[in-house]
Amino acid sequence: MGNLVPVSFYEVTTVCILIGAIVLTIRTSSRLTAVVATSVVGYAICLIFVFYSAPDLAMTQFTIDTLTVVLFVLVLFKLPSFLNLANRRTIIRDAIVAIIFGSMLSMVALRVLHEPTTTNISKFYGDYAYVLAKGKNVVNVLLVDFRGFDTMFEIVVLSIAALGVYSLLKLRLKSSDKE
Repeated sequence: MGNLVPVSFYEVTTVCILIGAIVLTIRTSSRLTAVVATSVVGYAICLIFVFYSAPDLAMTQFTIDTLTVVLFVLVLFKLPSFLNLANRRTIIRDAIVAIIFGSMLSMVALRVLHEPTTTNISKFYGDYAYVLAKGKNVVNVLLVDFRGFDTMFEIVVLSIAALGVYSLLKLRLKSSDKE
């Protein structure tokens, strides 16, 4: 673990906010509070992506997280009041399963950090960005030419989410006009 980068104040603060939001999500009895706390978790993960130089991924997740929160809030108005059907034994069982799987995934993630990485892929993109795609900006060539389908499907996902929100808002406005 000696080759890991030191943790910054911003990362620690973001993780503390993330943990607080997770605890609030688990402990609250209000659906709206749970949705807002879950969105705080998503936004904290977006910040982590920004800290680790992935602003495009952060922007996509921020957009999807915002649309998801809007959808959840719109759906909350149609749901019946909250019923707590889980007993203490079920809650403890679920917590144990969650902790076991979370620990396993954390160990896998830490193990992946120790695997050696090669620069063959980045060297390929640097060498062939201009030769194959006639582009001088390697990042643009990568997003548009080499990974065009991935970029296209990200745009499709964002468009479908936006259409879903628009449809729900339109339905909500029509139902309020009839009342």
